[in-house]
Amino acid sequence: MKPAKVSSIWLKKSIKSAGREGIRIKIAIYGKGGIGKSTISANTSAALAMKGRRILQIGCDPKHDSTRLLLGGKIPMTVLEYIKSHHPSEWKAEDIVYRGFGDVACVESGGPEPGVGCAGRGVITTFELLDELGVSSSLFDVTLYDVLGDVVCGGFAVPIRNEYADAVYIVTSGEFLSLYAANNILKGIRNFTESNARIAGIIHNSRGDSEEEARVKRFADAVRLPVVVRIPRSEIFSKAEKEGCTLIERYPDSPEAALFLACADHAESIHPGNGGLLYPAAPLSDTDLEQIVLMRGDISPKNKFIFHPEDKKTLLKTLSVSVKNKRPLIGCAFAGAVSVSSQVSDAATIMHGPRSCTLMMYEKLLDTLQHSTIRFGQEYRKDLEKRLYSTDMADDDFIFGGEEKLKSALESAVHDGFSLIFIVTACPPGIIGDDIGKVIAAFKKQHENIRIIPIKVDGNLAGDYVQGVMDAHGAVISLIEKDISQEKTPLVNIIGEKWLAENGEQGIQAIRELLNRLGIGINCRFLIHSDSQSVMRFNEAALNLPADRDDTVASIKTFLAPVSSVPFLDLPLPTGFFETKEWLLAVARIFGMEEEARQIIDAEEAKYREKIESLKPELKGKTILISTYPKSVDWVCDLACDLEMSILKVGLTYSPFSEEFISRFSGKFPIVHNYTLEMRSDDIRDMKPDLVLLTYPSLRRSDHARSAHIPYCPGFGFHAGIDRAMTWRDMMKVPVIEGWKLDGEGII
Repeated sequence: MKPAKVSSIWLKKSIKSAGREGIRIKIAIYGKGGIGKSTISANTSAALAMKGRRILQIGCDPKHDSTRLLLGGKIPMTVLEYIKSHHPSEWKAEDIVYRGFGDVACVESGGPEPGVGCAGRGVITTFELLDELGVSSSLFDVTLYDVLGDVVCGGFAVPIRNEYADAVYIVTSGEFLSLYAANNILKGIRNFTESNARIAGIIHNSRGDSEEEARVKRFADAVRLPVVVRIPRSEIFSKAEKEGCTLIERYPDSPEAALFLACADHAESIHPGNGGLLYPAAPLSDTDLEQIVLMRGDISPKNKFIFHPEDKKTLLKTLSVSVKNKRPLIGCAFAGAVSVSSQVSDAATIMHGPRSCTLMMYEKLLDTLQHSTIRFGQEYRKDLEKRLYSTDMADDDFIFGGEEKLKSALESAVHDGFSLIFIVTACPPGIIGDDIGKVIAAFKKQHENIRIIPIKVDGNLAGDYVQGVMDAHGAVISLIEKDISQEKTPLVNIIGEKWLAENGEQGIQAIRELLNRLGIGINCRFLIHSDSQSVMRFNEAALNLPADRDDTVASIKTFLAPVSSVPFLDLPLPTGFFETKEWLLAVARIFGMEEEARQIIDAEEAKYREKIESLKPELKGKTILISTYPKSVDWVCDLACDLEMSILKVGLTYSPFSEEFISRFSGKFPIVHNYTLEMRSDDIRDMKPDLVLLTYPSLRRSDHARSAHIPYCPGFGFHAGIDRAMTWRDMMKVPVIEGWKLDGEGII
């Protein structure tokens, strides 16, 4: 049964007359769930109302029973129910503020269904809506927040932040878990507030245990807080509750009602204008809490459970550099995962998250395609946007859960003809706990022939961009059919290409042409520009060709081990003449085509030497300083040596992609790890290199040197480095210091 709505006239009149004596204090009542906060809150509000105060009580618990005793036992519409069922243009304060006993203004935040969405976010939304509709705490003498206090959640912590609650009461019994929750609340107050003194005291709601008064006293003394009142266990509370009333209304002359009048007196006294005293939060450690409350000694367990070797499982998940080393995350796992799943050309990818995350991925994916088309003449894949779906989660979905929107997106993808669907989760579904597995299981009962693969990276909760790339490859591997590898089959798989490389197709075309000259075909590109059938036939190849020697390829290799025995070549795709020569011979050796490979090498070497000789006159004898990620730049060193240039030093900066650095040139010149910008600037000043080759970041304004970029993906094949050398030659024609470079010198 719902209570009657208040009239707008009553609400405006109440607000107009509010705060006439000017105490205006905001109080939050916290405590363990089920400890009796709602009963205490409602009776305290009623007692304050009987003293002539204008009261606003806001229930911040999903159970929405905080104000029930003030409303004759009736259940009001919650704010979250209201915003879900009414359009914003219809929102009115009188629809969510109810008139209770003593003219107390009653509001219930409410929450989503148990186990769905985020009730804490609902509390935040409630406060925002009340402010928007003009129901401000400044319009009442006392605003009382009844808050679920044993949930570690920023939403439930909102009332104890400075702008909402002036004072906090903590309700507890003498039971250990209740005191444990009280101690956690003190920790939250210390963490969330800037003010040193915010706590009014402890309200002891007794359970009738003979030892509990002593426990509460020991706790209160240890945290240096007063016990404001002790409320005894009494049947009178049950009687009043059955009649849907507070004690103040139904049994005003009872001793228990007098205790709440005392609470009301204390609530008035803590106002700064009345000289009230508030206390700082001084929580105990978990060990001290047990020793003080339970009077126990050492609580640390000594005996560890021993696992037998055969019980232990090997963790297949590989962590990215940033996640493993707890470095700042570069990009989010959601973006990395979508960049991989979207490469399966006959599959839909549902991005389960907000519209902003979807827009980010659309822009990045399509922008890369457009640049590749414009700069390198590669084919523009117009079907990409047709394969991307979004659940378009909004604020309501963060509260009530986004599972229904995910079901709708699945229906849309199936309606459009997709039988393979990836679901990639952004941050909100992971934070609020959307049950993706349950949605998939229910959906597949109606669509048995649809394959759905979840990639639960939860935005950046799983890690950075690289972690998302790794995890997505692990998910796609589930498509691979059982091992059917045929030894010496002239087919190869290419592993771990970088889809962000705008010249990627140009480089792969060079590899494809080399393989074709040996009579070898590409079976599957795992994973870029592939369809599900080529992934399923992955094991038909005789050899895996890693595109790189980085952590992503290492993780794919680990994921593949249980489902594939196709061997990996121990060399990455090659850049430059020397690397391509060694790589081509290694591939040819496996397929028994070494003689054919040597003929190709002889033909290409003549072309390469001719180009090198044309560049030598302007580059021979020039000095180079290299500043790069810990990624092989042997192709740069090979090129420089062929051009008879001198390498002064290689400095390795931090990279989120890989920590490993292997070089054939170790010992031939200094290689410095953890190379900083300051070290680079010092080397430029002292060594005066003719050219600085770098990945990131660019030179500082004060670095007086020429520089050229080292592409993270420089391309593949015999002649891939020649165009870089042509850039170096052009840079030699540019003055080290140009007038425009001096503009603003010293500003940055």
